Amino acid sequence: MLTVYLGNKYIRVVEGSMSGNRLHIKQAYETVDNKGTIINGTIVDEAALGELISGLWDAYKLPKKEVNLVLDSTQFHTRNMQVPQMSEGKKLEYIRREFTGVENMESPVFGYFRLKKVTKGKIDLITAMATPRNYAEQFISLFKKLGIHLTGIESVNASMNRMIDMLSPIKDKTCIIQFVEDMNLTSILYYNGGIETSSRKRLFAEPGTPAYVVEIARAVTNITQFAKTQNIDGLITHVFIAGITGEDMEIYEDGIRNINPELVTEPLTGGNRITVDKKQNTDELFSKNALAVGGLIKADDEVNIISRIKYTEEELEARKNRKKLIVPAAVVCGILAVISAALFGRNMYLSHKLKLLNDYNNDPLVIKTCAEYDVLNDNINAAQGITGGLTGLTNVLRTYPVVNSTTEAIVKQCAEGLVTANVSGYDSGSGVLSLQAKAGNVEQINKFIDRLTLQEVFASVDYTGYAQDSGGTWNVNVSCVMAPGEEAAQ
Repeated sequence: MLTVYLGNKYIRVVEGSMSGNRLHIKQAYETVDNKGTIINGTIVDEAALGELISGLWDAYKLPKKEVNLVLDSTQFHTRNMQVPQMSEGKKLEYIRREFTGVENMESPVFGYFRLKKVTKGKIDLITAMATPRNYAEQFISLFKKLGIHLTGIESVNASMNRMIDMLSPIKDKTCIIQFVEDMNLTSILYYNGGIETSSRKRLFAEPGTPAYVVEIARAVTNITQFAKTQNIDGLITHVFIAGITGEDMEIYEDGIRNINPELVTEPLTGGNRITVDKKQNTDELFSKNALAVGGLIKADDEVNIISRIKYTEEELEARKNRKKLIVPAAVVCGILAVISAALFGRNMYLSHKLKLLNDYNNDPLVIKTCAEYDVLNDNINAAQGITGGLTGLTNVLRTYPVVNSTTEAIVKQCAEGLVTANVSGYDSGSGVLSLQAKAGNVEQINKFIDRLTLQEVFASVDYTGYAQDSGGTWNVNVSCVMAPGEEAAQ
């Protein structure tokens, strides 16, 4: 079985198989999308994306059946929820009622898979997904054109949830798990056998630089602050990371030690339930492809998005009603068998009419007209895809931080009664706001730094150290990394 993961830069394919409750990963492949064919999970250039995918399949002679698609996209809404144990139809109806935030979604399609049974009561813990029907259909159509048969479509969060549930290294631990994929970082607080909270942020430092790794490590602070509000921060013992290896791992460990020297830092591995072929670089392969691995894990109770797309909601309701008529229909069939001879003549007449219809369908003029319609329909779909991609790109641009009078007012408020602070500069490329502060003593500067750290407009706050001038005044240079804009916070 294969899982193909589509991110904003990388297309990753992982090959593996399930045996019982264990997953064995055989190999992984990747290609880099330097043309921006897909942005935030939305197809911008379908032809170019198709070339990248088909090139990957051709290069490694990959099978085209039993392929599961994992999408990193805000078009997918994913939620973990507890639902009563009930039939598939009733469970889907329950999920539809409980799912918030999809009121304006056009023709939503729902799917789910069970993570585990809750011990107390007949309750299931599930991961539920919702996405617009036409959004999922464009990927089904694309892969069908490439001759690749998709058996499932799911969000990257759903894949991540299923994979986390199988990780033996985190079992019985209270820990932080981080997943890095290019400019995106997902941080998770794992507590009491489940995900307590998760957050996703955009990284601003350049990948491959020490600043990039340091920014990842600093994001742990946000999770530990949340843990304090839940009175469980003292229980956190480990930090696991997937997506960085080698020398970057050493820089990352130093960054975690600066935050809390008691935390144990480890690269995330699959443990004894998710194994990698010994012929491969096991740690690096798992680390790079962790977000895609979950797509290979079979759930014992699931409703796939693709299975829901085959029929409209009205057709699904009609199919359910037809099932209720199976037994009466069997009786009717017995009666019809008795009178079938009388209908033979009618059958001959209808066969003649059918021949006339077939002749019409095979008429060259009709076939030509249908072909023209298909071409026009494809053009419309392509235009809609480009429009959706531009909308997604606009939303991404809106997430960049903004420094304005409000920011200056916040700095002034934090400095009031403690220090004299001035904005000395702002680097829009890195999102760093530079401040110069003066105070009569070091304690006042520390209180000023603490106030800045508590402000939501700053993702992180750093300073270079203190210096005292000849007049006895203490000086400090402060660097504040701006948090993403309002669009990202939503």
